Amino acid sequence: MNEMMKGYIDAILLSVIAERESYGYEIARVVDERTGGALRLKEGTLYPALRRLEASGWLESGWGREGDGPRRRYYRITPRGRAALARMRERWRENTRVIGRFLGEVQGG
Repeated sequence: MNEMMKGYIDAILLSVIAERESYGYEIARVVDERTGGALRLKEGTLYPALRRLEASGWLESGWGREGDGPRRRYYRITPRGRAALARMRERWRENTRVIGRFLGEVQGG
């Protein structure tokens, strides 16, 4: 994972969880799929980030009630988390505009 991507982990996690309540492995799988493997979140990165977001009041979590297999901690975004994500998205748009002035506009995706 490059340094630039590390700076967007919180936004990426909040974005995935904003779509639906999810557990750690599922979040990591979605990120891996959507980035074509460019961003693979290991446990040592994922779970500390989730705990940090929860401590910030941007996520809440609770244990699921699966019948089989291990219990899973599900994460859901809070209203404060949605507001933070909106700010992060706006900051991303602004950063993209500014950097685009130097490196050229990115087309597509």
